[in-house]
Amino acid sequence: MPKIRRIHGSRIHDDLSAVDVVGGVQGWGVSMNCFCLGWLQVLRPVAALVLLAASVALPKLPVVAPEREPASMIAALPEVSTLADLYHLRDRLRSELDQHPTVMVATRSGVGITPVETLGQLWYLDHRLGQEDRARRLWHRAEKMAAGAIALGNPAILSPATLAVAETHWDDALLALDQIPADTFLVARVAAQRQQYQQQRAIAAYHHDTARSGFLQSIIEQTGPAARVRLTVCTLQRECRRWQGDQPPARPASLIKVPIAIALMTQLHQAGVDPDTPLWVSPTNWTEDAGSIWVGAEYPLQVILADMVSASGNIATNQLIDYLGWDGVNQILQRRGYSATRVASKLVGESTYPANPGYAANVITTDELTDMMVAVYNQEIPHAELIQTALANQVDLTLGHAAVQPPLTWLGEKPGRTSQVLGTTVAVSISGQRYVITATLDYSGNEAALRAILTGVMQHLLTHNGFEHSVDFGEAAFRPQAFLP
Repeated sequence: MPKIRRIHGSRIHDDLSAVDVVGGVQGWGVSMNCFCLGWLQVLRPVAALVLLAASVALPKLPVVAPEREPASMIAALPEVSTLADLYHLRDRLRSELDQHPTVMVATRSGVGITPVETLGQLWYLDHRLGQEDRARRLWHRAEKMAAGAIALGNPAILSPATLAVAETHWDDALLALDQIPADTFLVARVAAQRQQYQQQRAIAAYHHDTARSGFLQSIIEQTGPAARVRLTVCTLQRECRRWQGDQPPARPASLIKVPIAIALMTQLHQAGVDPDTPLWVSPTNWTEDAGSIWVGAEYPLQVILADMVSASGNIATNQLIDYLGWDGVNQILQRRGYSATRVASKLVGESTYPANPGYAANVITTDELTDMMVAVYNQEIPHAELIQTALANQVDLTLGHAAVQPPLTWLGEKPGRTSQVLGTTVAVSISGQRYVITATLDYSGNEAALRAILTGVMQHLLTHNGFEHSVDFGEAAFRPQAFLP
C-alpha cells in the first residue's frame, strides 16, 4: 500500500508535491468509503428485520395521518344511497390501497403513503361512517325515550309527578333527534319523527299544566258557579294553567275578531300585500256599529284592522271576512293548528244583518284564543306590531284594564260581550313576566264577577312569583324596582 504522508496544519513537508497531497486526500476518501460500506453491510440485515417487523405490527396507513383536505377537494366518490353501499365502497378502497405498492414519501406533516387521493377518500368515508354510527345511536336513544314516555300510560289520567316524567322523556327524545348529524341517511326521517314527538310532548305538557291548575277553581268559585266559566292563563313561553279551557263558551262574541286579525295579517304577508293598501267597504256590510269605519268609502287595510280590534267595529269585521273569504280565514287558522276555532258568521248589531251573513255559529276556546295572543306578543304573526298597537289602543277598558292595579302593567286587550257571554283576553306584565289571561262568563253580564276572576289570577301570579313558587307578600312588596314592570 502507498504511504500516506502527514499534513501538519496548513504546511506540507518539503518532500511532498501537490500531486502527493491530492493523492493522499483521495486515498483517505477511499478508505472512508470502504469503512462506511463495511458498516452498511453489517447493518443491512438489522434494518431489514426492523422494516419487516414494522410491516407486520403496523398498519399500512402512515404513522402520521395525511393532512385532511376539505370534502370539496377530495376526489369524487360514487353516489351511494344506503349504509351498506357506504361500507362496500370503503372496503373496496381499502382493498385497492392494500394492492398498491407501498412508497414512503415526505410530506409537510411528516411521513405519508401514496396514493394521496385514495387516502383522502378513505378518510372521508371513515368520517362519514362515524357520523352514521352516531346518528344510529341517537336515533335509538330517541326511540328509547319515546317508548319510556308511552309506557307511563294515558296522559289524561296520570298524576302530575308522572306527567312531569313523561314530559322529560319527550324532551330527551326531541333533543336526541336534534343532535343527529345533517349529512347522514337518517336525517331524512328526522322531520317526520320530530313532528310526531312534538305532538306527543304537547299532549303531555297540556295535561301536566292542567293537572296543576287547581288554584284556579278556588278563585272561580268565589264568584259563582264554576261551570259557566272558561279560563286560560299562559306565559309567553306557553306554560299554561286552565279551567275548562278546551270547552267553547256559549258564543265568542267580539273575541272572534282576534283570529280574523291573525288571518288577515298572515294573508297579506303571503300575498305580498302592503297593509296600507286601500280597501273599499261595501254598503252590504252595514250593521249597527260602535266603530268609525263607514260603508261606501276606502280605507287602508291596517286602519280597518285597527277599527275592528280597538273599537270592536262590526262593519270593519264583516268587510275583512269578505276580503278573506270564509275558507280563507279558516284554512289559515287550521294551518296554524287552531282546530277548534271557526269563523262562520258575520257580526250583527242590534237588528240589521249584513249580506252573506254566514252559515253557522262562530266557535272559539279560551285555550286557542290565549295561544293566538301569545303568538301576537311573541311576534310570531306577520305584522304583529299592528295587532299589538290595536290591542293597546282598546276603547273598552271596563274589564281587564280595570282589573290591573300597580305594580302590574296592562299591555293590551280585546273584550267581547253579547247577551250570551261576557269575556276578554288581556295581556299583562307581572314581576317582569308577560302573561295572557282569557276569561269568559256564560249567560251573564256581571262585569264585577269577571273582574274578580281576573284580579284573583293576577294576585296569585304576583304573590307566588308565577304559577307555583310561593313568595311572601311582604317580600314581593320589597323587591328591587328593576324586578317590577
